[in-house]
Amino acid sequence: MEPAPVLLPAPAIFEDRSKPVVIRPPEVNGAHDYAVIGFVLVFLYFLPWFIIVLTIGAFGLLAAPFLPTTVTLPPAFPAWLVGIPLIGPLLLIITFPGVGLPPSWFVYLGVGIIGLLFAIIFLAILYFTTVRNIRGGRYEKARGAALFFAVLFTIPVFLVLVAPLTLSPTVLLLLPAFFYYLCYGRLGEVIAKYGPLAVLGEAVPGVGMAGPPPPPPPLAMPGPMGAPMPPMGPMGGPAMGGMPMGGPMPPMPTGMPSQPAAAPKAPLCPTCGRELYYSANHRRWYCQTCDQPGR
Repeated sequence: MEPAPVLLPAPAIFEDRSKPVVIRPPEVNGAHDYAVIGFVLVFLYFLPWFIIVLTIGAFGLLAAPFLPTTVTLPPAFPAWLVGIPLIGPLLLIITFPGVGLPPSWFVYLGVGIIGLLFAIIFLAILYFTTVRNIRGGRYEKARGAALFFAVLFTIPVFLVLVAPLTLSPTVLLLLPAFFYYLCYGRLGEVIAKYGPLAVLGEAVPGVGMAGPPPPPPPLAMPGPMGAPMPPMGPMGGPAMGGMPMGGPMPPMPTGMPSQPAAAPKAPLCPTCGRELYYSANHRRWYCQTCDQPGR
């Protein structure tokens, strides 16, 4: 008769939680919104700059000798472009003969490329040092960057003391500076409450969940009233004379058997139904999906 085959246990299935979890408390959302509004305002202020440098670079490229097109420099701008209140006069001043750029296609093309790269690099630094740092939980770095750009956008306003005609364009810079000052103050509150960094890597395999301590196991209830108690010895233990040597231990009278404490289970998110994670630093439960918008 053949022996029964050995039943191998099913392979254990481990949930992949190796990706670090950045927990963003609700108090950080205000600072994040201020940083986003400031970045959007600065991006809108750069739109005229984009139009100017792209126009100059395009005319320099069209006037290149290796292209079949024939464009003379300085260029003749269309009427609709010259009629724009801010962009048109600046283009005429920059390209006016004897005042602005020399009539060279290489200079026009270089000004367009350098101006475009400057705008892209400045906006990228502004975004990654403020908005991106807040989303990544680096509150201290984001706070320092918010203060730097707030002061940077405030300094041009003092040009009004020497050039009163610059009042209208420089006052516009106070709008993003105002929001970065608000972001700086809100991040100071967040750092004082939660620390300079967010909680990282709470859902790492092999690391227990930093949840609240489990409830203690229920204590054994004493026996019913009137039940005989075993004789006590001089050291507080049961007397040795009351039990035979080598014999079985007499059962201890108890009221109800103690139940083993059940392992604490993480609650489920009421929105998506996934398990929540407890942050000991923030003292609350978080959902890895619902509490982290945009990730």
